[in-house]
Amino acid sequence: MIFARPGGFWEFYAGLGVAVLGSMPSSALYFGIYAYGKRKLRPILKKKFGHVLSDRMIVMCAVAISAAIGNTLASFSRVPYEVLKQRLQTGQYRSLLHAFQSCVNSERGFLREIFPLGGIRIQMIRDIPYAIFTLLSYELIRDAVMKHSDGTTTVWWKDMCMGGISGGIGSYLTNPMDVLKTRLQTQPHLYGGSVVACISQTWQEGGVSSFLRGSVSRLFHKVPANAMFFLFYEFFKLLLNVNEKEEDEEEAATTPSPQKKKS
Repeated sequence: MIFARPGGFWEFYAGLGVAVLGSMPSSALYFGIYAYGKRKLRPILKKKFGHVLSDRMIVMCAVAISAAIGNTLASFSRVPYEVLKQRLQTGQYRSLLHAFQSCVNSERGFLREIFPLGGIRIQMIRDIPYAIFTLLSYELIRDAVMKHSDGTTTVWWKDMCMGGISGGIGSYLTNPMDVLKTRLQTQPHLYGGSVVACISQTWQEGGVSSFLRGSVSRLFHKVPANAMFFLFYEFFKLLLNVNEKEEDEEEAATTPSPQKKKS
């Protein structure tokens, strides 16, 4: 069906321009907040809960909380370009210019078109769990790999493999949320912007299998995308001389250890 469209093969790249332009600021915002939050939260959590949680659990909690905060803020910037990208990919718009003109001339108003009812809510419902699953998986896999290396760096192909596997895990586990997001952002009028109504109608169409639609194609997208992302993420950490292990040791030295309760 895609090849039958006027653009033929190039229809596979529909929405590429808006995806590139939109993903750069949202990714910068997301990972900037994530990295900063993870670094600052670890000593705070260690001070507050070090007497009941292991160091490994403290790191995992810091990762999960930082990922959730970062993606919550980034989700607001993602909605407009996600809406336009998905409508371009489904053939509702012929080009980015046509998409922009249609939103401006819409009876519902420009802002309602790029921020449809339920659009931000469902974006967060998908993106926050996806970030938590992906980054927790990456940190756990990376820690396991580090035990068999020098403890500071890994080779490039290992970074790619770890990123790809992590992205695949996060992608598959959150595919049901992605199905709902796509429906609510491309045809919000069918559900009145209600996430509950969208869940109910999707379930009636085919039960569990309805929520797994597109999971394979999403894996084909997310696995290589995350492999490349984490490859460059680790590359720039190395380039900028960011050593998380040394930072942890410095923070541990300046953070007073919690006093354990006497029995």
